[in-house]
Amino acid sequence: RSAIETQMTDWPDTKIFNNVIWEIKRHSMSPETWRFTRIEDYHTEVLDSIVASEGERALVTAVTSDRNWYALTTRRLIGLSFDGPFDIPSHTMTDCRFGSNPKGYNDVPFSIATIFQSGTPSATFEFETGEAWMAPEYYASWWLRKFRMLDAFKFDPSSQ
Repeated sequence: RSAIETQMTDWPDTKIFNNVIWEIKRHSMSPETWRFTRIEDYHTEVLDSIVASEGERALVTAVTSDRNWYALTTRRLIGLSFDGPFDIPSHTMTDCRFGSNPKGYNDVPFSIATIFQSGTPSATFEFETGEAWMAPEYYASWWLRKFRMLDAFKFDPSSQ
């Protein structure tokens, strides 16, 4: 097996899930009021649209239209945007930018995020602005800033 295949087979999905979901939830306000984004009670139509690897778990799903949805998992950002389908290994992200109005000022309900990876074209997806922006924001932030330190984290930070 290649190093990547070995890495993905031994991928610490549960520890990643515990840490990322904790990070998202501690920064989220009123997720039960979000219209298009879910950090629990995931969109079944999204989960049915992806082929998950053994152990891979959804953290966030969102559906903003029939042509724009995404799932943020313990391994990937996967979905369909107006630019077409995308499937990005989370650990390969080099940056994620959340448009000019992620807070949704002036009642703007959506904005566009751009995901960057070295050596490949960027990908975009539409996200729900306002309080729901915390879900993709803290997902991306965790992968960009904390994933490389995974060994230093507790298995489940919510059990402190």
